[in-house]
Amino acid sequence: MSRCMLSPLRLYRTSSGLQHYLPNLARACLFSSDSSSSSSSSGGGSNGNGNNKSFVRNTTILVQQGCDIQELPVVVRKVAEDEFVALISNKIIDCQPAAAAQKDTELDEVVKALEACHTVQGVCLVTDGIGEEAFSPDVAVRALERILKLESLLELKNWEDKPCFEKIINCIVYRGRNETVLDVMDGLRNYLELAKTIDMLGNELVYRCSENKLSVEQCCEAIESLTQCRRFEMVEKFWSGIADQEKQITDKNIHLVFSILPYLKISRRAVLNILERRIPSVWWQMSTGCTIDVLQSLETCKMSPFRITQTLARWLNTNIHAVSEDQLEAVLESFTNLGFSDNQIERSIERYVKAKGIKVVSQSLIVSILKHCQTFRLRNPHILNGCSEFFIANHQNLDPGYLKAFLCPFGYLDFHPLNSNKFFETLDMYLDLNFTKIHPNDIIHIMFCYVCLERYPLPFVNRIFNPYFLDVLHARTRPERLDRVRSLLKVFDTSLTLECPDYDGPLLPRDHSAKAVFHDGRIKRIVNYIIPELEELAGGPNNMTNSPSSSTSPIFSLNTAKERNINVAVLIHLPEYYNASGEHLIGPQAMRIRHLRRLGLKVVTLKFDVLYKLKVHPAELRKYLVERLKQALEALPVAKGTAAAAAAAAEASTKEDGPQTEQ
Repeated sequence: MSRCMLSPLRLYRTSSGLQHYLPNLARACLFSSDSSSSSSSSGGGSNGNGNNKSFVRNTTILVQQGCDIQELPVVVRKVAEDEFVALISNKIIDCQPAAAAQKDTELDEVVKALEACHTVQGVCLVTDGIGEEAFSPDVAVRALERILKLESLLELKNWEDKPCFEKIINCIVYRGRNETVLDVMDGLRNYLELAKTIDMLGNELVYRCSENKLSVEQCCEAIESLTQCRRFEMVEKFWSGIADQEKQITDKNIHLVFSILPYLKISRRAVLNILERRIPSVWWQMSTGCTIDVLQSLETCKMSPFRITQTLARWLNTNIHAVSEDQLEAVLESFTNLGFSDNQIERSIERYVKAKGIKVVSQSLIVSILKHCQTFRLRNPHILNGCSEFFIANHQNLDPGYLKAFLCPFGYLDFHPLNSNKFFETLDMYLDLNFTKIHPNDIIHIMFCYVCLERYPLPFVNRIFNPYFLDVLHARTRPERLDRVRSLLKVFDTSLTLECPDYDGPLLPRDHSAKAVFHDGRIKRIVNYIIPELEELAGGPNNMTNSPSSSTSPIFSLNTAKERNINVAVLIHLPEYYNASGEHLIGPQAMRIRHLRRLGLKVVTLKFDVLYKLKVHPAELRKYLVERLKQALEALPVAKGTAAAAAAAAEASTKEDGPQTEQ
């Protein structure tokens, strides 16, 4: 494909939509391309349109928007010697004659004659007997429908090049209204063998889009139909029609423009930029259904543009009083899947839970709210307390499959409801009644949440450490998840051993097999950077180790009954180890600190983001480390100090989060 600059290049616009894209001629560079697909539809000169459309060419254009430059397909028409018109121009003459009105009686007679035909030859005889003026697009559509109904797919391919069929298609293409062409195009989704016919209809829609004859809704409908007909290159050319009619994108049709994003590849970003500019002007008028459609379209594209999602979050905060339970559930699920949350969404949920609380009917809505809180670590007391009240009030009707989803967010966020005793009494009772109805994998996660919240479900221990239950657990758990489930079960056993005096454990055998432990690269790098400072503060390299799983680590030879508050465990916490506000550690991290303190260790916690910022300030870094060491958490009293318990807990609780220092 040769590259050339067409001069002079005309960019006359009938509206200002593309001014965002082409503010001056210096930003437009055209590339010549093969136009065979364009000229293929210029046959049918009986309607006087072939000569005009033979000058249409397919090209690509460089579009600059700020610092963003993109190459997009466009339609360019030659209107004079060395003079071309890109996209829309006031030089283009309307070449679509208005179809003459046809009397209903005449149309009815023709339709009856067509319906009486039992062969395609009969349809052709009827159409040939109709005069040129009487042969309207409506008649052509009825004739085409009759042919498609009478003939098989294999035979239709043979009829496509015959004069009778060409007459019908040419009438629809060159004289039919936009709605007519779109309806026929949509009806050919199941007739992909008619490639020539589909190409003619598709090219006609592209031409009409370039002439600004298609509305925003019709552009979207054309994109969908052409995608279903597998004309993906044609689809990419409709972005210009949408851009030219940017002001016509309203709260009534904006969801339709979003719905075509999954069908676009090359021009998706250009259309998305149009929507990003437009949605701030129409969001406050959008209906709930429209908003849900927009979010689900973004989900399909796996895109989460900040400006759009932030605007939709504002919409939710404004309209939270007017959405139904099912609608709120759909909106929250979309935001969760898009990986977006902000203060507006949190305030919306809080207001909703405060207003409705236990009056909510949908269990799945509460599950969606809790899932959103867990995913984005929203430790909001009003939301979580309201959800706990809902569980207490409606537990009798709760689906057992939802129990894990109700409890896990509380354990993960290390949140104890205000009505904690009542909450866990209800949970114990419900779990006892429905134990066999809950998936074994979910049971293990529920038990893990118990110990995260310092609750010890001793009545269920015998049910869990039961050969039959463990066999079912392994049989019903996917192989890739078995290691995770075994790890949670091990932590559950260790937690009860360390913290519950009435527990006769550990019940699981100690695992002596060699296993690879995941080490977060961020922590490894920052540990290597601060080790010299820690060694100096610990009194030398011999008093410190950054490998707690090593057999030479003092933690494994520690007498937990006598040697307490002697050794210090230094943990480095990543930003995701805290809730969204950065004030509270999540449940598993808080439990790890608790276990180390039960073992007799003092615990120092360091924030990764603070260490990272202080890397270039050695003096401030040393000052921060000294302050944190002075604020070390003291060891907790021994709940059950057997050597086996200490060894098992050490193995389960010490991870890669940081070095241990010995003082």
